[in-house]
Amino acid sequence: MICPKCQHEQPESKICSHCGIIFRKYFEHLERIELEKKSVLENENDQEPDNSGKSKKSLFYILEGEWKGVSTPAFIFLSLVFSVHIFFFPKEPVLKDWAFLSSLIHNVNLVFHEAGHMLFAIFGNRTLTILGGSLNQLLIPFIVLATFIYRKDTAGTGFALFWFFGNFLDVGIYMADGRYLRLPLIGGLGMEAHDWRNLFNHFDLWSVDQLLAKITFYSGWVGILFTEALLIKKWKNSS
Repeated sequence: MICPKCQHEQPESKICSHCGIIFRKYFEHLERIELEKKSVLENENDQEPDNSGKSKKSLFYILEGEWKGVSTPAFIFLSLVFSVHIFFFPKEPVLKDWAFLSSLIHNVNLVFHEAGHMLFAIFGNRTLTILGGSLNQLLIPFIVLATFIYRKDTAGTGFALFWFFGNFLDVGIYMADGRYLRLPLIGGLGMEAHDWRNLFNHFDLWSVDQLLAKITFYSGWVGILFTEALLIKKWKNSS
């Protein structure tokens, strides 16, 4: 026989006459090593779905787990917010002036609009600076929305969605006014300070300016209606 460790050839025996190993114990040792290798491989294979699950959890976190329910007081408040949109917000993008209540909300959003010009001016691009006002109107509510979604706060998410989509109305109205120049600008500035007039001029989009304004504006209304429908469903499930 040949020793499995030192390869010494010798007659049949329980012990190697050259290296002194006990064959039975050596084979048991080899078997344990083989079992350990299999165990490591099995653990690695088991971990692959777990890693995939973790990545799915991070990517689709908003769809997993238990969300906070919508209490009746929260639902009543959010329904009032919805009613304000329905009864007091414009139903078409072309305006001559803001109505009283919608103008109050517009002025709140205007703060973020003007801040957006300063924020995006950091990049040193004039076009981005002009566009930054409208972008920031959507960016700030979106950040608030993402925060509530991360916390799985359904009522907070509903409020942020109303704010987010409400700004689509605001931006759509401003876009439509680029052609008509009817709305008063901050500080009484002239038409040369109108963001969307300048943007449509820069990109030569006057053939589709009203179409883009309507798409933006009515996307906001679709989002607002969707939000209310979602809140009604969540409130009923919480009751």
